[in-house]
Amino acid sequence: MTDYSEQDTERARELERSSAGLPTQHLPAASEISTATPSAIVGKPPVRPANLPALALIVVGAMLLLGQAFPGQVNVLPGIILMTIGSCLLFFSFWQRMYPLLIPGCILLGLSIGIPFAGLTSGVSIMWGLALGFLAVLLVGRSLFGVRVPWPVFPAVSLFGVG
Repeated sequence: MTDYSEQDTERARELERSSAGLPTQHLPAASEISTATPSAIVGKPPVRPANLPALALIVVGAMLLLGQAFPGQVNVLPGIILMTIGSCLLFFSFWQRMYPLLIPGCILLGLSIGIPFAGLTSGVSIMWGLALGFLAVLLVGRSLFGVRVPWPVFPAVSLFGVG
């Protein structure tokens, strides 16, 4: 048996009234729950499926399929190696919000698109892939990192023009 003082009882009642000093959230009535969606009850936006891994698998599958369709002209292995290295750089760039890692990551991903098709295009696709990498540095740097520098446009346009 424990003896509670009047102060202990008052403190327990005060804690029951509020949560961390804030008013408690009142739950909707049972009639409101049946018509409301679960995301509306909790107040969170609905969860969208993650499409990025699926898109990456589609790209890798398409590259492997092209490697099978053009056996002597499309070499997929160097593209996959460069894509792996570039995606690691981009992972750490996005995770730590480091713009300098975005630059080699985008360039390697651009090259990973261009190098497998070098046999089909007589090397022009390497230039276009490199231009695509520099263009990705510009667009991703502006949209995700807020870096508004125009320097990636110059190598992208010149590489595309030479290609």
